[in-house]
Amino acid sequence: MANIKGIQKVAVLLSTLDTDTASEVIKEFNDEQIAAITAAMAEIERVDKDVVEKVLYDLSTELKSADKVVKYDNNSFKKLLEKAIGVQKSEEILSSVEEGAMFPAPFSALRESNDEDILRILVGEHPQTIALVMSYIDSQRAAKILSNFPTELQSEIIMRIATMETPPTKLLLQVNEVVASKVKNKDRRKKLPIKKKYKIASEIVGNMEGTADKNVIEQISYKNPELAEEIKKLLFTFDDVINVQDEAFRKILTEVDNNVIALALKTACPEIEEKFFKNMSKRVGDSVKEVKDLLGPRLLSEVEAAQQQIVDAIKRLEAKGEAVLTKKGAKGSVDKFV
Repeated sequence: MANIKGIQKVAVLLSTLDTDTASEVIKEFNDEQIAAITAAMAEIERVDKDVVEKVLYDLSTELKSADKVVKYDNNSFKKLLEKAIGVQKSEEILSSVEEGAMFPAPFSALRESNDEDILRILVGEHPQTIALVMSYIDSQRAAKILSNFPTELQSEIIMRIATMETPPTKLLLQVNEVVASKVKNKDRRKKLPIKKKYKIASEIVGNMEGTADKNVIEQISYKNPELAEEIKKLLFTFDDVINVQDEAFRKILTEVDNNVIALALKTACPEIEEKFFKNMSKRVGDSVKEVKDLLGPRLLSEVEAAQQQIVDAIKRLEAKGEAVLTKKGAKGSVDKFV
């Protein structure tokens, strides 16, 4: 809801109020305006906190500059803000209007970021952008961050800080938005578990056409062998046996001990069990079921080791150049069980 105006602003404002307050406010509008406001509110699914704060700031600015024609006195508006967003936030907004300052403060998104994160955000930006951001950071922190830039760039940034004029609000808002966006992206990446990142990478590689997947892994192994190994482990897991062609799967099962198969199936879902048993003779299947039923409690690590033996057998067959696994995502492939 960027650059919202008029009725949309009213809708956002009313959505922040309790029912009683909102009903009192909406009484001041005529029927046509109420219909338009209602339609606008119906379109609001979710409003970001920044949008609400911007609307409240704009409204408070207008009221301050038009106090001779607006009947709503400052004290009444202060109470409305307090009811809508709390005492602390309303005081921040009203004080910023008094001082003619921008709200929220420029680059406030960096407050919770450490020096290394701020450095990563600024690296690659234009020296003028870096200078602008640095001028709003505590001088001691700015000095530490600046020391990580090349000497020539350090002097360029300091010169720009010392000579630049107060930037137009529009430009300041644009740069602030870019920085805030980078901070949000950084936070998302931080919150993503390492194993999840590996899984995403492996799924992308696994869906590459032809030999491209092998080429990518080979290139990664040159630069980071440990990472390449982690991705390779996830390229095919025990759950993926559901995608193995039946003819190849029957050949694989003859290479694995029935006791290992029974242990591997201990935590398997019904669909995977069916995959195994439909590719076994009745005699072998009954034998595996009997062993499985007699296993009793076993360590998860033992079960996973047995499952890995089956995965390794599949990989060995695939390494011989035989068609084993239908490419995930390919036309006619079997969907992976999740």
